[in-house]
Amino acid sequence: MKKTLIIVAHPDLDGASIANHIIIDEVKEVLNVETRDLYKLYPNFEIDIQSEQKALLEADNIIFQFPLYWYSTPSILKEWQDKVLTYGFAFGAEGDKLKNKEFLISTTTGAPEEAYQTDGYGTMKSLLAPLEQVAKMTEMVFNNPLVSFSMVCIPDVSSKEDVEQRAKNHVHKLKAWIVK
Repeated sequence: MKKTLIIVAHPDLDGASIANHIIIDEVKEVLNVETRDLYKLYPNFEIDIQSEQKALLEADNIIFQFPLYWYSTPSILKEWQDKVLTYGFAFGAEGDKLKNKEFLISTTTGAPEEAYQTDGYGTMKSLLAPLEQVAKMTEMVFNNPLVSFSMVCIPDVSSKEDVEQRAKNHVHKLKAWIVK
């Protein structure tokens, strides 16, 4: 069975997060899945580059799990990319260590899906394009992103139970991708 590495970037995974907490908690049940919670590992953003690169080398599948913040990734995930995906490791001369590894973006949003259908917020494809380019630059195999919308509780719009159910649906799809 292939080994899957999930890079988790949520600043309050065990507190404010309903959806991402459920997603990570339930996906851990799948065999050969390693999760790396960046905010817990590196609360001061002092990323252990060698440790992160070692985890990447050992993985067949790489997943970025995060909530979409201000139309992008949480800041620690960008810092992780800048520090870990270096020349000579992830790209450039002899930088083929991630070549042919499967890459998946798994993200949640607070806004409903229709908010990302036009240029109002930017389409999801346009917002995630930088991560698609990361996959191309590092020669990973880019897979269609797994996106779940409306993942916040809003009175008279979406209950906690609604969010929990959408998170479980997300987990089901994520597990299916992992064990494919």
